[in-house]
Amino acid sequence: MKLYQKYLALILMILFIAIIYFYLQNKREFVNRVNIVLVNLLDKQIEQEKAKAFSFAFALSQNETLQAAIQNNDMAKAYEILERYMSTLEVFSGSKIRTQIISKDFIIFARSWDNRDAGLRIKEYRPDLEEMVTTLVPHLSFEAARRLVLIASIPIVKDGDFIGFVEVIQRFNTIESFFENYDVNLLVLLYDKYENQAVLLKENPRIRNTIVANEGANINHIAYLEQVGIDKLLAQGTLNGERHIYFSKAILNSEGQNIGSFVLALSKKKLRLFSAFEKELDTFFTYARKDLYYSITNRHPSINIYSDLSGKELLLLKNCVHEEDSVILEEKLRKKLKSYTQDELISLLLDVNSNKKSRGHIK
Repeated sequence: MKLYQKYLALILMILFIAIIYFYLQNKREFVNRVNIVLVNLLDKQIEQEKAKAFSFAFALSQNETLQAAIQNNDMAKAYEILERYMSTLEVFSGSKIRTQIISKDFIIFARSWDNRDAGLRIKEYRPDLEEMVTTLVPHLSFEAARRLVLIASIPIVKDGDFIGFVEVIQRFNTIESFFENYDVNLLVLLYDKYENQAVLLKENPRIRNTIVANEGANINHIAYLEQVGIDKLLAQGTLNGERHIYFSKAILNSEGQNIGSFVLALSKKKLRLFSAFEKELDTFFTYARKDLYYSITNRHPSINIYSDLSGKELLLLKNCVHEEDSVILEEKLRKKLKSYTQDELISLLLDVNSNKKSRGHIK
């Protein structure tokens, strides 16, 4: 082989290695970006769940009828109040909401979903509550209670006296459903050193030194992670699996202790689809719909997405519009309907309601 051919072969080899290196580097950077995006989405969902749980718990803590039931040691009345309130909230929110009252002696006073545990002492399972007795400061965090859950705990104070706790308990169904919309699977892991507290999870599947805490966890991911291990995933935040990329985020309790991890599993097929729309993905996931709306209207005040809609179209949108747009839509609808006569309003309402369809199972 001539000298120039050797140089050419060397240059081609270096070029090939450089191409491979930059390809792998770009792929790694994209995976890191997807990791950031998914974790941000997870954080937003957690914050929404926390806000919902806290608002419900606070409202119940101020309920005077419930306070009177606790003071009168009327467990049946407390259960009736919780069951009625939570059934109503479930209809409007679309999600299962669990609430319980705990006495100042750490005894379950009433539960909205199943009152069979009323009278059960839970002090040994709930060390997080002991601090609240002295500080009366609410807690809003993930806790390894009898299972791993998000708990909003608020002390109930009546006429200056502490009489118990009200708690709203959220599992992971809503977060699971949210990520299912993006074909992302969620696993919620609790370290097994908390299994003596989380007695209701003892029969759940395990991955090495963790217990799978969510009911909707994919058994294939459980089996795969049990086989390959999760130390690298939990330490570095990502794991390049055989068919999926796994991302993790630590779960902290009210004392800031790491008690487990969220794990998000995204198929490599889906990742390739995302990479084809990298710019769109970044914009879609990085900003909330509200942020995008205001960024557009602030730059272009003349834009009003509802300006050309009729009264009928606005009414049809009212029940399905996104939360961030509901105030704007209702204001536009009021202005539009003010110009209608009584006969036109009746005709409009009849027309809209005629489009409703009954859905369900025939019994």
